[in-house]
Amino acid sequence: MSEKEKVTLSDLQKEIEALRAEYESKISALRDEKSEQARAEDEQSKKFKSFLREQEAWLNEYVEVRLFKDNEKYKDDVYVAINGKNCVIRRGVWTRIRRKFALLLDQSEIQDLRTAELMEREAGRFADESRRRDV
Repeated sequence: MSEKEKVTLSDLQKEIEALRAEYESKISALRDEKSEQARAEDEQSKKFKSFLREQEAWLNEYVEVRLFKDNEKYKDDVYVAINGKNCVIRRGVWTRIRRKFALLLDQSEIQDLRTAELMEREAGRFADESRRRDV
């Protein structure tokens, strides 16, 4: 071995200390980054939980509804249930119910309208096909 290739113990210790310092700084940076990510995730989780509470409060606000009443098909009270919570709504009378039940009634009415449209369209298609085939 030449003189240039010889390494002293103190040189090795200095190099090891430099590598250790670099390693520890990288570990510290990673810890800081992880704790920052955890704080960001925690903040995002708090915002999401706050949003859910606001939505829950909005859905549980009381609104007034009045359901159509006649003496034939639409004469009975309406029972509405969502996730184990329920209420009975009298027809023909202004009634205070939670907004989530009113929204469900709206969705039900929209679905009834779509069903009626589909039935009418299919009946027309059947009539046209029957005429075309002379049935």
